[in-house]
Amino acid sequence: MANLKNFVMEEADRQFSSQEDGIDSNKMENFYNSALSSIKQMNSEVAKCADKREKLYSEYGAESFAAWRKEHSGQVLTQHQQALVEDTEKTSMSRDETSRTPSAESR
Repeated sequence: MANLKNFVMEEADRQFSSQEDGIDSNKMENFYNSALSSIKQMNSEVAKCADKREKLYSEYGAESFAAWRKEHSGQVLTQHQQALVEDTEKTSMSRDETSRTPSAESR
């Protein structure tokens, strides 16, 4: 999300400095402030969802989630889509495990 915020800030700076579009600067400032506020809120919601998911994984275990996901996928997805979901989940889980593993520097 930092990239989105940087883009919004850079675009605001560019448009404020050029004023070539004839856009009212107050309206433009309000628009960008609203965009930045939405980004902050979105980041907060993503963090809350990640926390909830982590708690559920801790409570029920990855095996239960894998079984539920596989059952649901079998009911609503094609075999190709199921394979994509499983590959994505494996990648996500390995990335999560890596981020939780203490680095050699912190030991």
